[in-house]
Amino acid sequence: MQLIELTGRVAMRFREQSFAAALEICSENEKAQVVHAWIPGGSGFVVHAWAEIEDAVYDLTQTNDPLVRTEYYEQHNVHEALVRRYDRVEFFTLVAETGSFGPFDRDFFFANEVSADVLQQKIEHT
Repeated sequence: MQLIELTGRVAMRFREQSFAAALEICSENEKAQVVHAWIPGGSGFVVHAWAEIEDAVYDLTQTNDPLVRTEYYEQHNVHEALVRRYDRVEFFTLVAETGSFGPFDRDFFFANEVSADVLQQKIEHT
């Protein structure tokens, strides 16, 4: 997979509080999923978290209002190959086991921020 161009999109910065914010949404709705992803930011990509309920994204680091999933993914250049999803039970199990709100896949999310070429190499070798 070739990573997308970083120009022309909103560049995110790493926000550690996004993981706790995703937990807040997940704790309030049984249908919520938590998403951890690499998204364009800084000089490459940053790890970010949000919650989804059906076709809505809840990213409390941006707004308290639901966002349309397709628009959020387009605005932030979210690609499924760079995403890890957790249903509510799996998420809370991992929180209990790790004592952390994420990210949980430390092999995939090996830093808070990474250059595009390093992430590309990581993806090609997994």
